Amino acid sequence: MTCLKAIRKISYVVKRLNKALGMISAEIGLTKKLTMHIARHTFGNLSGEKIPIQMLQKLYRHSSVTTTIGYQANFIHKEADDALDSVIGF
Repeated sequence: MTCLKAIRKISYVVKRLNKALGMISAEIGLTKKLTMHIARHTFGNLSGEKIPIQMLQKLYRHSSVTTTIGYQANFIHKEADDALDSVIGF
């Protein structure tokens, strides 16, 4: 398969998944748009301190654990969240 064909196939699959996620989000009453990108980031945010980094590497299918660590670094804000929580009290 050529690179262009692979890109088109992936794009088609993502488009179909986004459409399905949109239908699911409407059915359960979400007001914000739900896409694969948002779903992946939500998973990263929720899994941050609960799943070992090596398992996350396998789940994300990253070839390097460094990639996974860099990706997860975007979601690890526990100290900042705790500091805000102590002030705001949510």
